[in-house]
Amino acid sequence: MSLNIFLTTWNTGLQGSKAQSQDLTSWLLPVLHKTATDPELPSGQIPDIYAIAVQELLPVHLALAGLSGPVLLALTDRIQSLLTSHATSISPEKTKERYHLVSRVSHGGNALWVFARERTTNGRLGKPMTATLGLFYGGMGNKGAVGVRLPVQRGEKAGWETLTFVCTHLEAHDHNLPRRNAQYQSILSSLIFRASDPLATPYQPYETSHLFLLGDLNYRLVRLPSGVYPREAQQEDDDLQLEKERFEMVELDTLRIEQREGRAFGGLREGDLSRFAPTYKRIVGQVDGYSRKRIPGYTDRILFASHSDPPHLFSPQATLSPQPPPSSGETTAIRHFSSTPELTLSDHKPVHAVIELPPATHSAPAPHLAPVLAPPPSPHGPIPPPTPYEVLLAWKVMGTVLDRLVGWPWCLLVVLGWGDSRAGLGVGAFVAMVWGVWWTGLWSGGWSA
Repeated sequence: MSLNIFLTTWNTGLQGSKAQSQDLTSWLLPVLHKTATDPELPSGQIPDIYAIAVQELLPVHLALAGLSGPVLLALTDRIQSLLTSHATSISPEKTKERYHLVSRVSHGGNALWVFARERTTNGRLGKPMTATLGLFYGGMGNKGAVGVRLPVQRGEKAGWETLTFVCTHLEAHDHNLPRRNAQYQSILSSLIFRASDPLATPYQPYETSHLFLLGDLNYRLVRLPSGVYPREAQQEDDDLQLEKERFEMVELDTLRIEQREGRAFGGLREGDLSRFAPTYKRIVGQVDGYSRKRIPGYTDRILFASHSDPPHLFSPQATLSPQPPPSSGETTAIRHFSSTPELTLSDHKPVHAVIELPPATHSAPAPHLAPVLAPPPSPHGPIPPPTPYEVLLAWKVMGTVLDRLVGWPWCLLVVLGWGDSRAGLGVGAFVAMVWGVWWTGLWSGGWSA
C-alpha cells in the first residue's frame, strides 16, 4: 500500500512563551484546510503520518535553561486533538479517526512531533529512536537538530522500511554560508540514533529508507533579482510575470547553488519553490511585505530522499530548477507543496508538503534489513563517518552545561526586569551571554595564554 506523509515546518519567532494560551489552530488549521481543498489531491485523502517541526519554540533564555517541558506537553495534546478532529471531518464516511503520538523530541528551541493514523498504521510500526544535537559553539542548543527514526512495515507480512525525520535550525546571517554547510555535515555524522539496547546498531541519518529534513535552514538569496522585493500573488497579477520573478529567485537560492556545487544536501530533493514567495524575513502582523534589514530567502525548507529515487532527479540542472513530481508509482512523489502567508505571528511563514510513498516492491523481513539510501551523487563527496560515541557524549555534556550556564542567569535577570523577556535583549542578557561565551571559549580550548 502507498503511504501518505504530511510534513510541516515553522519557525515560530519565539512565540513559545505564549504557547499554552496561544491558539494552535492559527497555524495548523489553515495548513490542513489548504491541503484538504487542493484539487490536485484525491478528495478526502487522510495522511497516514504527520511530522510537525518547530524552531524557536521558546525564547532563547528559556530554551537554554531547558524549560520546554510544559510547553511541549500542552502542544502535544492540542495537536493530537486537532489532527484527529480534522481527519474525522474530511473522512468520506465521516467515521471516527484517531491519531496517536509516535514520538516527540526536543532540544533547545527545536521540537519534532510524529503522529500516526491508527486505522492504517496500527500494528505496522516498530519502536522509534530519537536523537538530539547541539550545533552552536561548544555544543550549545540555540542552533541544533533533533530526529526521529521510525520502522514501518509496508507489506502485509514484510516489506519493512525506515523513515527518518530531522528538524533543524542552522546558523543565521548571509556571511555564515560555509558554517551552515558544515553544520549540515555535522548532522550527517553526529545525529546518531541509538536504541536502548547497547548491542543494537547505531544509525546515521542517511542509513534509512526515506529521509525527511525539515527546518529553518537559513539559506538566503544571493541578491534581490532586479532589486525588486518578493510579493505574494494578487488576483490582479500577471501570472507570467510573477512566475518569471519567482523563477529568478529560485535561481539565486543559495541552498540550491550549494547543492549543485556538491557542498551540501547531496541526494535530497524538494518541491517547486516558485509556487510561493520566499518565507523570510517577513513583517510580523502582515500577510505581505519584507523587512529591509535582511536579504529575503527560502529559509524554511522540506527536503527528502528515498531509496527508490532514480538518478535523473539529481542531475546538476535538476538541483537548480524546480522539479516536477515523478510519474505515479516510480518513486516517492510530492503531491502538495505550499506555504501559508496568512499566518502573521512570526517573521517566517510555515511550509508544508504532502509526500506519497508508493507501495513497497521489496520483501525486507525486518527493520535492520530495510533498504537504505544510495550514496549522494557526484559532485558530492561521501557521507562523513560517524562521530565516536565518547566524543559525541563529551560534546553533549559540554553543550548542556553551557546552555544552563547561560540560560539560568538569563532567566533570573529577565525575572528581575533586566531585558526583554521575548527577545532576550538588554544589559542583563548581555552580561549572561558574555559569561556564556567566555565559558565556551574556555571549555573548547578557544582561549590561549
